[in-house]
Parts: sequence; structure tokens; C-alpha cells
Amino acid sequence: MAVLAGLGWIATVVAANGLVSLGTGLEVVPVSQTGPLAEPVGVAVAALVIAVRAGFSTGRTVLLPIEAALLAAVTQILVPSLVVIVMSGSGPAFLTAGRAATSVFTVVDAVLAGLAGLIVLLVVRARAAGAGPPRWPWEDEDRP
Repeated sequence: MAVLAGLGWIATVVAANGLVSLGTGLEVVPVSQTGPLAEPVGVAVAALVIAVRAGFSTGRTVLLPIEAALLAAVTQILVPSLVVIVMSGSGPAFLTAGRAATSVFTVVDAVLAGLAGLIVLLVVRARAAGAGPPRWPWEDEDRP
């Protein structure tokens, strides 16, 4: 379930960022010295962090949507900045961190991470309550 949450989050992030960029005319990567790797690496690491956190969720977890949203936002601010430090130096890295911290794309991605966390939370809580996999009526072996 955790891997599915991470991969589903990546797919929705790509689609949502494209739609927001198309609708607003904003660039997803506004700093020109950022390079082609910073944002994809940030999204991949954020998805990994979300998947790892979702993997450790239990039936008593209640704050998973908030945790996933905060982890995604912080990861998408820090990781691209670290990639830019390695590739271009500290000046563009600070610009990248500042732009990511105030970007509508970071907010949209955090909301989507919260939604992914909510879905995982609902599935985990349902399993903890004894829900099994869904079955078609003809799959019941107890019925004649």
C-alpha cells in the first residue's frame, strides 16, 4: 500500500503541476540555474519519504495526512536546494529554496501528499478494524 501511495502521488504531482502551470502561466522551475535534475530528484525523494512513512503507519495512526503533507513540502524545498548546491553553488541553491518555499506548486504537492496520506490512513484503519479484501457475491464459499 505504501508503494502504491508513493507512485500514485508522483502521478498526481506530474498531472497537477502541469495543469497549474498551464492555467497560471507559471514555471515549475523558475530559477534558471537550477538545472534539469533538481525538481525530479526532489519529487522522487519526497515520494520515497511518503512511502516509507506510510509503510510504518499502524491502526492507531491519526496524523498521517498532516505528516505526509509536511514531509512532502519540506522535502521538496530541501532536496532540490541540495542538488543545486552540488551542481551550481550556494547562490542558486538559496534562490531555489526561497522560490520553492513560496511556490504554489509546493502547496499543491503538499495537499496531494495529504490526500495520499488520508487514503493510506483509511485503508490501514479499515484493516485494523477487521476489514478484509473486497469480494464479489459469487466468491462466498458459505452461500449455497
